[in-house]
Amino acid sequence: MEFGLVLTQFTDRWDHVVADARLAEEAGLDSVWLVDHLLSVRDPQGPVLEAWTALAAVAALTERVRLGHLVNCVSFRNPGLLAKMAATLDHISGGRLDLGLGAGWYEAEYRAFGWDFPSAADRRRYFEAYLEALVRLLSGEEVSYDRNGVHLEAAVINPPPLQRPHPPIVVGAARPHMLAITGRLADEWNCPAGLLPHLEEPQAAVRRSAGGREVRTSIQVPVAVGRTPEEAAAAHSVAATHLAWMGDIDEVGIVGTLDAASERVEAYRRRGVSRLLASVPGTRMRPEFIAAYGQLARQIRQMR
Repeated sequence: MEFGLVLTQFTDRWDHVVADARLAEEAGLDSVWLVDHLLSVRDPQGPVLEAWTALAAVAALTERVRLGHLVNCVSFRNPGLLAKMAATLDHISGGRLDLGLGAGWYEAEYRAFGWDFPSAADRRRYFEAYLEALVRLLSGEEVSYDRNGVHLEAAVINPPPLQRPHPPIVVGAARPHMLAITGRLADEWNCPAGLLPHLEEPQAAVRRSAGGREVRTSIQVPVAVGRTPEEAAAAHSVAATHLAWMGDIDEVGIVGTLDAASERVEAYRRRGVSRLLASVPGTRMRPEFIAAYGQLARQIRQMR
């Protein structure tokens, strides 16, 4: 099992992002993640830092953790530009990029920043063409492509990414057609929090489409753990409010003291999950909560 952390990003304090990233690396976590939104989802007037600029800086600030986005909206950047950005960030990070992708869903930010908001079917068709072209670009091909709104003419990414054949591609998806595309073209399916109670059904759809090819499963999951009962209770109290958008944290979350939380991690492992991408409650105690999550990771590694 691998342990990732979603960084603070809905803030106007860059030092908070830096602190999160350094805490994650010090705590022994495996990866850190940002989201690709131009407007804050819960408060469109609230602050949010841009995802690629921020992740490039995090790459330079860290040495070991892998880096990714949950997930890039393919409508914001054409596949040639995104491939160039991804290859560059792979070099900046020394080959630590996981490339998260999604079809886009937040209509308000499309409208606010001047993009048309196509139907779900059109977004899905564009996503499939985008991913087909992107994989070829990142694999070092000279790509000419013209399908479903994706247009490339003898495009080349030079230098190519350090990771070969390309950085692992992580797709966040929930609907049947998107799950099928994920199985066919991605390296990892990221399960949204809302699907966690019924994880096995979409997971099976991805595997059917993969046709025997390995596609890992990661999950977006609330994590509220403590090294003492008091710390665990404090984390749970904050998470019950701040992370309620992810569902019932007692049903789907990694919660409690380290021993109780270990049992929940093991339950997800048995369900075929290989990576947790954790949202940890944000308060003045956030450093303690991240440290507890890191200790949980170390405890589980020792058990295995």
